[in-house]
Amino acid sequence: MAFYTVMTPPPEGDRREEIEQACLIPESFATAAFLLTGLWLLGKRLWLATLLFVLFWGVLIWLNSRFGLHASALSLIYWAVALFLGIEGNNLVIRKLTRQGWRVSDVVEARTLAEAERRYFERALAGESMPPRVEAAPATVAARPSGPLPIIGLFPEARGR
Repeated sequence: MAFYTVMTPPPEGDRREEIEQACLIPESFATAAFLLTGLWLLGKRLWLATLLFVLFWGVLIWLNSRFGLHASALSLIYWAVALFLGIEGNNLVIRKLTRQGWRVSDVVEARTLAEAERRYFERALAGESMPPRVEAAPATVAARPSGPLPIIGLFPEARGR
C-alpha cells in the first residue's frame, strides 16, 4: 500500500470546491524524476529547483572543461542527483504547494491513485449533508397494438406467425 498526501487550495469560500480541487501526491519514489531529472522539474513547474539544477550542471561543465573531470565522475554525479530527485521529488512538489498557500488536509493509504481519491472524497464529504439524489423515472412500457403488425426486413408480412 502507498501513502498519498492530500493538498487542498487556500480557502476561498465553498468547501466542496476545495475538496474537488484537492491534489493527491504519492509518498513514493518518483521514477519520472529519476529518469528525466530536468524535464521532470520543468513539467512540475519547480522553477527555482530547475534554475539550481541548470546552474549546478553549468558549474560542472565549466569544471570539466577547466580541470578535466573523469567521465565516470560526471556519470556518478548525474546519477546521484537523479537519485536525490527520485527520492525527494514529490516532497519538492509538496513544499512548492505549501509556499503557494495550499495546506495538507489528509494522508490517505491506498493501492492506486483512484482508490486514494475515492477514500479521500468519502472522508471529506462524510460530515456534509449530501444533496438528494435525483432518480431517473422508470421507463414506461408502450402499449402494443393487438392487431397484425407490419414486418420490416426480409419478410413482407407476418402471415400469422
